Amino acid sequence: MILTDAQKLNYERDGFLIYGSILLKKELGDLRQRIDALASGEHCNAEKIGVRLEAAVQTRELQSVSRRDKVWQLLDPHLHDDMLFKHANNPKILDVVAELIGTEDIKLFHTQTLMKPAFHGSIVSWHQDSAYWTSISPSALVSCWTALDDATEENGCVRMLSGSYKKGLWPHDRRDFLHTQGVDASKATPVILKAGGCSFHHSLTVHGSFENKTPYRRRGLVTSYMRADSNWVGDTENKPDFPLLRGQEYPDCV
Repeated sequence: MILTDAQKLNYERDGFLIYGSILLKKELGDLRQRIDALASGEHCNAEKIGVRLEAAVQTRELQSVSRRDKVWQLLDPHLHDDMLFKHANNPKILDVVAELIGTEDIKLFHTQTLMKPAFHGSIVSWHQDSAYWTSISPSALVSCWTALDDATEENGCVRMLSGSYKKGLWPHDRRDFLHTQGVDASKATPVILKAGGCSFHHSLTVHGSFENKTPYRRRGLVTSYMRADSNWVGDTENKPDFPLLRGQEYPDCV
């Protein structure tokens, strides 16, 4: 057993768990380098990766900023870098995920990096992951959020709304991104982490983050997992090939 009884109870109560250190110093340094190479365009696969830029780029406010620091999000970087896939397959992470989802049969759903550059890193709106991930049933995925830099209240750490996952899917306003309605931000818990530390959260936990106006970057690498016996309820022709990381496959499942 990896988690203590107290940690399990905290997760069941809150829908998230602030876990702590997960990466060795070299692992942290290597991941930072690969993420920056993808964001800056210096990685050999940089042009293949899905990228979202800071909103301020569209209004021409960041013309003097490097390409790296214009990036807001990298989508599924594990598809284009073996080291990032290795991180998603980290046994330390999978051991915790197995306890939280209740099975050793684990598939990788998705990875992303949220960059939050110094001085102008913008918000992540309040949302539930499963409001985006509607093709997976049940809505009970688990994400590991790994800090590549110290995540503080000042530089825009993630904030989680305790117990929100128990209410199922909340109403969302659909604009450029999803925005959960009815959130009392004053009740959210800041997830403060040292670089190399991580937290875990349920895909129905309402969360978001504020902007970063500090001189310090705040990069977070997110790896999201599901039970291998989860159901795909989306368009069958567009079903991705989700890699099995541990355990067994199930017929007619994800």
